[in-house]
Amino acid sequence: MDMEKSGPSGPDPRGRTVADSGEATVLAEPVWQLMLVCVGCGSVGGWLLTLLADLWLSLPWVPMKGPARLLTSVPEPWLTVGAVAAGLALGVLVGFTAVYESLTVRLSDSRVVLTIRESDQEFTHDEIALACRDGKQLVLVAPDGGELAREKCGLPWRRLAEAFAAHGYDWGAPQRS
Repeated sequence: MDMEKSGPSGPDPRGRTVADSGEATVLAEPVWQLMLVCVGCGSVGGWLLTLLADLWLSLPWVPMKGPARLLTSVPEPWLTVGAVAAGLALGVLVGFTAVYESLTVRLSDSRVVLTIRESDQEFTHDEIALACRDGKQLVLVAPDGGELAREKCGLPWRRLAEAFAAHGYDWGAPQRS
């Protein structure tokens, strides 16, 4: 059976697990979650930068006070608004990078497709003897014991194990945390 397609023609399948093993299962980190964390951290980081600049100037032994003086010379509320906006922009940039670098796993009874950085690695069911976790990496092992793929993975391991098992693939026990 063909893989489900995401995009304008259908719902976004990120993070969706289909119970019926005859259909494709797509596992991916939710975009909104990655973006929320990055944007939130960037905004808070920008705000903290204004506080750290004041602290930096209050310590007599700290070198290079020029950038801190420049930052604190901006009047309030523009200093805080500008710092939070700069942190927000940096957070958006980091968020898009995190989404781009995150792994998406598409499973069906006949194949596994690993997508990272807009690049697909496709493996047929017969090519995969075992799927397992090695630390924070997803590893696909060939019948001869060689590695087919090794990708950094932030997906929930339990959901991955269940999805692989639901589609008839052998899942190895976690080796390292």
